[in-house]
Amino acid sequence: MIPTESLEIVRAVAHFRNFTAAAKHLHKVPSAISYTVRKLEERLDVQLFLRDSKRVELTPAGEHFIKHTGQLLADLEELENTTKQLASGWEHEIKIALDNVVNQGMVYDLIRDLQAIRPETHLTINTEVYNGSWDALFHNRCQMVIGAPKQIPDNILSSDRFEWKSMGELNWDLVMAPDHPLAKVDSPINEEMLREYSSICIQDTSRVFRQGYNLLLEDQNLLLMPSFRMAIECLLKGLGVTLLPSHFAQPYIEQELLVRKDVDIPMNDSCYLAWNRETMGNGVRWVIDWLGEENWLNKVWLQHDSNKPMGYHIP
Repeated sequence: MIPTESLEIVRAVAHFRNFTAAAKHLHKVPSAISYTVRKLEERLDVQLFLRDSKRVELTPAGEHFIKHTGQLLADLEELENTTKQLASGWEHEIKIALDNVVNQGMVYDLIRDLQAIRPETHLTINTEVYNGSWDALFHNRCQMVIGAPKQIPDNILSSDRFEWKSMGELNWDLVMAPDHPLAKVDSPINEEMLREYSSICIQDTSRVFRQGYNLLLEDQNLLLMPSFRMAIECLLKGLGVTLLPSHFAQPYIEQELLVRKDVDIPMNDSCYLAWNRETMGNGVRWVIDWLGEENWLNKVWLQHDSNKPMGYHIP
């Protein structure tokens, strides 16, 4: 059987196209890297790399080898993690996705409390946007999502792998800078008025599921940003209009940095705490219990806390 260390060495050489760079990355001497690759080639009776004085290139056999070793190493790591989880009941790693619509300040309390009771558990927290949250859950980029959209994809609904519970109502405000032309309109804003101006939208992070945007009308100019934080900066500079979660918009409205306008567009919304029960161990169960029920989830993650600084809320 080929040692996993040999697989990792060959993958490093393939990545850097250089034995010396691979050795530096793996904290080994170049001669050890060259020896390992040569012995593996002898064992397989194939040439994995074409070598010259400056760099190395994969042969077709080498490309085939690299393509399949990546999944093999990932499977071995997953086997190690699930074996540890089976023995202890706790996941080796907990991966949580925060949807861009939720406050993020409370996550630091979650990290602190988890470290206090289970310091050996690795915690990975990423941010997703719109259907990117469901996409990440379905394709195992995370084990749970805080703030997943109310429109649940059919792939999730038709699978018994997933569970979710409501985080309650999520309110949105149409906002713009005080000197924006729409800020001076007295009547509710309709779609025809909105269509004349740029819509600042947040980029959906979904890789497979259909992507969507928070405010985009047909034939409307689009300004696409990666987060609400950057969208707010664009709003403050008068570069467009957008729908913001009310808990993000409120402090700016109170300081008269943004103007809220009534709009003739349905604004009812909600979101979910969702998780993959197929991979759920004691760690995910602990997090779900720690997060609490609907009223508390709504208060902490979907409402503005005037006692916290403005940056505490916005991702």
